[in-house]
Parts: sequence; C-alpha cells; structure tokens
Amino acid sequence: MSSSVAVSRADLTAGVLWALAAGMFWGGAFVSPLVLPGYSALEITAGRFTGSGLFSLVMLVPALLSSRGLRLLRPSLWLTAFCLAMVGNFIYFAAMAGGVQRANAAIVTLIIGMLPIAIPTVARLRDGTFSWRATLVPSLMILAGLLAVHYAAHSRDASDGAMDLRYASGIALAFVALVSWLIFALANDQALARNPDIPAAVWSSIQGVAMLPVALPLLAVTLMAGATHGGDAGRARMSTFIAVSMALGIATSWMAIWCWNRASQLLPPAMTGQLLVFETVASLTYVYLWLGMWPPLLVVTGAALLLGGVLLGIARLRRD
Repeated sequence: MSSSVAVSRADLTAGVLWALAAGMFWGGAFVSPLVLPGYSALEITAGRFTGSGLFSLVMLVPALLSSRGLRLLRPSLWLTAFCLAMVGNFIYFAAMAGGVQRANAAIVTLIIGMLPIAIPTVARLRDGTFSWRATLVPSLMILAGLLAVHYAAHSRDASDGAMDLRYASGIALAFVALVSWLIFALANDQALARNPDIPAAVWSSIQGVAMLPVALPLLAVTLMAGATHGGDAGRARMSTFIAVSMALGIATSWMAIWCWNRASQLLPPAMTGQLLVFETVASLTYVYLWLGMWPPLLVVTGAALLLGGVLLGIARLRRD
C-alpha cells in the first residue's frame, strides 16, 4: 500500500465493506468457546485451523495449476505465510479462546477491541503517514466506547468476588491476543504490498494451508488427550465440535482473512486498523445473542461510540 493518504471514493467504500464483512466473520470466533463447553482452547484452535487448512487446500489447487503456479511455490513466500498465520491466526485465536474460557467473553472482546486504536497509532509512528490531528478525536471516541463496555462487563462480574488467578490469566491471554494481531495486521499489510500479483483469496489460502502441518497433528494429540473427559456431562458432542470447527475454518478463518486482505489492498493500515471496530461490535452482538439477553444500556452506548468514532475517523482521514 502506498504511503499516500489519498484514497478514492470507490476504494474507500469497497474497503469499508470488505472490512465490515471480515469483522462480521471474525466476531463468530468469540462465541465458539461458549458453544463448545468442555473443549480446551488448544482443541478448538487445532480444530479451527485444520478445517481452515483443508478448505484452503481445495481453494488453492486452481491457482497452483494456473500460469502463476510456480511463483506460488517460492519457499520464502510460504515461510512468510506460515509466520503470519502462526502469529495472527494460531497464537491469536488460542490466546483469545483461552481468555474467554478463563475470564469473560465481553471483557476479552473489549481488550482485543483496542486494536482499532493500537494499529493506527503504531502505523503512524512507523511511517508518519497520518497526522495525530486527523485521528485523535475518533480514537478518543473509540477508547471511550471500549471503556464503557468494559465497565459494564466488569461491574457485572465484580459481584462474583475478588479476581482470582484464573481470571487474571484470562485477562493476560487477551492482551497476548491483542499484541499478536497487532503484529499480524502490520506485517500482513507489508507482505501484500511486496506481492501485489497474489490475489487476496490466494494469499488467504496459502496462509490456511501453511497451518496444516501444525494444526492437524495438534488436533489429533489434543483430542486424544481430551478423550478422557468424554464422559463429562458438560462436554459438547464430537459432531458439534466438527461442525463448529469447519464453520470456524471456513468463515472466521479463510473468508475473514480473504475479506481483510481485500480491505488491506484498498486502504492504508491506519484506516483499516480503525475498521477492526466492526469485529468488536459483531462479537458483542453474537455473545449477547448466544447468552439470550439484552446488552446493558452502557454496552449499547459504548458500541455507538465505537461506530461513531470509526465513521468520524474515516471522514477526517479523507479530508486530511
């Protein structure tokens, strides 16, 4: 992506829509630990990326058989894809799922929801592309929204007693996920810029296939280790685990990364970083739908601030 802030209206509209789609797909990942009680974060992670890898392999075959097939087999390309997938997919999701299991889905969502502030900030510090004047107020609105939802979730959980070690470890894992995806977002943008001839769908497939050598053996090991809990009344059925794993692999991995890659090709990282707020709003929506309850007014207010900050940020970035 060019360092210029000039973005055409068509690219802006398309980029926002691609980022919105990615956020809606990614939001489903936050519900998966709630849908699969009794399964560890590693089991869910291995299942997701095994499903993603198998689907990606099928989607990659036509590209490998095309005229660009030999160029797609470069070892350096696959090493980059593997490193990005490990940091931005595997480590991120394992930390996120572990955080949800140990702490609280809403709190973990909000911690990771700091990405819309973190990515533009680091991007500006790195290349000086965007001025603070253009994004300071939108970022403050996003921060206020995140704090509002965090306060609502924390005040609800405070009645359960003092925060124990398990809860604290869940918060720590959420921050690990935050840092992992921050690194991925910036590094993936650079990888796309270095390989403009690779379509977003192909790059998404390469990242998915690159995870198979890790995900498939890990899935076998973790399922065998977890088989001793098969009689637990709270453990979801294996058929549910397989269905959720495939849904996660196709929707929240392959399709989400594809949509994000398309957005990254159209918009600079400081702008796409703010659009990650769509994932936060989608995650909160899905979590409360799964819990079968209406979100508190403070959560709704926070979500409105989040979206308002993004819309204002887009408008200011276009004028700056």
